[in-house]
This record gives sequence, C-alpha cells and structure tokens, in this order.
Amino acid sequence: MKLTAFVVCALMGLALAIPAGASAAHRTKVVCISQKTGKRVYQKKPERCTFHKHGEPMAEAFFVRTHDDHWSKWGRRHARGHGKERAPMGSSTMRVRIKLSHPVRRCGHRVFSRAHFFFPKTNHGSTMRLDACA
Repeated sequence: MKLTAFVVCALMGLALAIPAGASAAHRTKVVCISQKTGKRVYQKKPERCTFHKHGEPMAEAFFVRTHDDHWSKWGRRHARGHGKERAPMGSSTMRVRIKLSHPVRRCGHRVFSRAHFFFPKTNHGSTMRLDACA
C-alpha cells in the first residue's frame, strides 16, 4: 500500500514538473523559403533563412536572406539573434540583428508574423510582416 502511494505521488510530481506546451512540437517557428525547392518551410532556430514579406510576390525585392544566424533568445513570444545578410547580386555580406515577434497560430502551427532587421553598419533598420503558412 505504501509503495503504491509512493509511486502515485512520484508520478504526479513528475507530471507537474513538466510545464504544459514545453514539447518541441509546440515551439514557435518561423516560415523560411527553402533554397533547394523555393517553397515555404517551418523552421525552429534556423542557421540560415530567407524571410519573405507577407502578401508580396516571390521576387528578390521582398526577400531578406540571412546566414550564420545565432539565436540568443528563442521563446514563445519573441526571438532575438544576429547573422549576416547576403546581397541578392554578389557575394557581399552585412551584419544584421534580427528580432522576431507577434506569434500567431495559422495552418496548425504557431509562427512569428513580424521581423525587425537592424543593420549596424548603416545604422538602419526595417520591420516587415512575414508569411505565416508554409
């Protein structure tokens, strides 16, 4: 009897220790354009991403291509990181700070719907709405 009560208490304590929604499947993602297929894909903490402006055609003018991305924070509501932005025509790169925000639930996934890019070299930044469905 005592052993059964101990096991039940231990299992209840373990269930309470794991927060709800903490599994990897429920983390907030971002929609990136795949370099291989050109289609939208969901990613968590991407090392490289081609961000696309929501509602615009698939043209280079509406892309922000980043690589060597490092994320210092990736939470449910915000993500913050830095990387390098690649120029569309050429091999030049520029450092960029990235902030992702405004998570929404679309198409069965929780995704960031807004991105802010800041370029320290030019002291200029811009915000854009992101695609929410892949």
